[in-house]
Amino acid sequence: MKKYRFFYHFRRSTLGMTVHYKGVCYPCKNVLCEAICETKWNKTQPLLILQGFSSGILVLNDTITIKK
Repeated sequence: MKKYRFFYHFRRSTLGMTVHYKGVCYPCKNVLCEAICETKWNKTQPLLILQGFSSGILVLNDTITIKK
């Protein structure tokens, strides 16, 4: 199964998180990450993101699970 890049970060305007996967931004309150991820520092906002590769995500209420 092909894996795609994902990243997620804190979103101050909604006091929640956003998960970016396959070009789509998913706002949520909680993130469960089963995949290996690493930090990435940016010069502009968001300053710190967590990124990795995933085979898919699961959206359930206000929680997004990032699959391996």
